[in-house]
Amino acid sequence: MGSQVVATCRCGIEAKILIGGGMLDFGTICYFPCLCETCHDIVQADLLEKTKQCPICKSKTLIPYDDPQLSNTPGKRKVKECTLGGKRGRELILTNGNYVSDHRVSKFIVR
Repeated sequence: MGSQVVATCRCGIEAKILIGGGMLDFGTICYFPCLCETCHDIVQADLLEKTKQCPICKSKTLIPYDDPQLSNTPGKRKVKECTLGGKRGRELILTNGNYVSDHRVSKFIVR
């Protein structure tokens, strides 16, 4: 079942991002936070879409936040995890560490 995290930045900006899918669309939708390399914003994207694009600028240059290049300081505790594509799919994990977002550091918290 899906849930929501909030990406917080030291500058005070917050972005609410859905994780996973709901009861009716679980397995066909998997929302996860991504960094758009074009508009430099934290966005929600469906990782099961064949063509993923930024909902703001429509760019297709998205990096999911489970990518190690976005982890500034890895956390020791999992904030949220889900599986992309069912039981044997890729594990998507957000930790309590710091993440890079347009040269700002973000944290993910569950609210």
